[in-house]
Amino acid sequence: MYIHEMIGETKRLRQQMTPENEAYFGEMVLYFRSGSSSLSEAKGEELLLDIARQIIKNQAKGISAAERFGPDPKAYCAELAEDVKARKPRTLKDKIKYYTMIPWVALTWVFFIYMITGFFSKWFGGELEYTLISTSSLLIIAVLSIVLVELVTRFLGQSSKANEGQEPAGEAKPAGPAARPGMAPNAGPRGFNLRAFGTYIAVAAVLIVVGTVLNRVMPAFTVSPWDSLILFAVGLAGQIFFFGRRSKN
Repeated sequence: MYIHEMIGETKRLRQQMTPENEAYFGEMVLYFRSGSSSLSEAKGEELLLDIARQIIKNQAKGISAAERFGPDPKAYCAELAEDVKARKPRTLKDKIKYYTMIPWVALTWVFFIYMITGFFSKWFGGELEYTLISTSSLLIIAVLSIVLVELVTRFLGQSSKANEGQEPAGEAKPAGPAARPGMAPNAGPRGFNLRAFGTYIAVAAVLIVVGTVLNRVMPAFTVSPWDSLILFAVGLAGQIFFFGRRSKN
C-alpha cells in the first residue's frame, strides 16, 4: 500500500472514532508526522494505520484507546518505534514465532558443529566420530540462546538511545527505567542498564547450574555425523521456509 493510500485509510478510520479516541489518536499522529520518531515516513504511516484499526476494533468492544495503549499516547509511540527499530515482536503470534526461531536457529547450527567435528577424523584417515548428546544440554542451549539474544538486544537498544542524545524538549518520555538514557535508576554511563545486564547474567548462571543437575537425570543419545547432517538440513530448511518469511512482512 502506498503512503497516500495509508494516509487516506487512516483518515477514514479516524472519522469513525469517538471524540475521546480521536483526540488520543491525534497525539499519536502528531508524534509520527512531526518527526519525533526516527522511523521512515512509510513505516510511521504503516504503524498509524495499524493503530487506527486497533482503535476501531476495540472501540466496538467498548474499550477506549487509553485503556488499550496506556494513558500517554506519545510514550506508547516512542516505545513502539524503539521496538520496530530493534525488530522486536509485539503481537502474541509474532512473539511465539520470534522466541521459537531463536532456539531453532541455535540448535540447527549446533548440529552443524557436531557434523563437522564428526566428519573431521574421517577426513584425516580415521573413523567417523560419534557424539553423545545430552537432552539437557540441548535444552540449556535453546534457553541460553534466547537469553543471549535478549541481552544483546537490550545492550544495543540502550547504546542506540544514548548515541541519539537528548530528545526534543517537551516530548513525553516513555515510562520505565530505559526512558531517558543515562538518567535511569541502576543505569551506567551512556544509558547502559546495569541491573538488566546483571539480571541476564544471573539467569544464564542459574541455567548453567540447572543444566548441570538435569544432565544427571535426563537421557542422552548418540548421533553420527550423518544424523547431524540430516538434522542440520531439516533445521536449515525450517529456518528458511518458516522463519525466513518474517523479513517480508
